[in-house]
Amino acid sequence: MPKRTDGARIIGQMEEPLLRPEGNERKGYVPNVVYACGSLVQNGNSSSHMALGDTATSIVRIELSELLAALT
Repeated sequence: MPKRTDGARIIGQMEEPLLRPEGNERKGYVPNVVYACGSLVQNGNSSSHMALGDTATSIVRIELSELLAALT
């Protein structure tokens, strides 16, 4: 049987948000919101699709080592 984990336990947290709306991303049907829609880790990078204020989509890519270093 797989080991159960506590989903409420915080194992890492950033001081600043990883994603936040800026400029035109702050407008739309749901303003001031960035939706991360999953993530893919490949070749040392983390890539996430995101929706911006319900008006656009984009892809953000960050080096996995930088992301892990930012977690405290």
